[in-house]
Amino acid sequence: MNATKEELISFLEKKVLIPTENNPGADVTIKRKINFTRMRLNELESAEKVRQYFWSAMATDNGIDSYNKISSIGAPTFEDVRSGFKKLCGDK
Repeated sequence: MNATKEELISFLEKKVLIPTENNPGADVTIKRKINFTRMRLNELESAEKVRQYFWSAMATDNGIDSYNKISSIGAPTFEDVRSGFKKLCGDK
């Protein structure tokens, strides 16, 4: 792992959470999902746990629902930043 927990969360905040939250099309449901994700990320104990959360979040029913809602308003999703996140983690 090349990044700290804080660096990973900062990356996700800048690339996904803040732009999505500030998107004019973001409704209450999307904003709740963003807030839940933010709270969950901050509760995680390490960079490794953030990495695990990132990859597993995309595979859950809730993650797929979030992707569909967020992408429908043209906002960035976890899927959109996979490559940058992977690079930040030092994964190949």
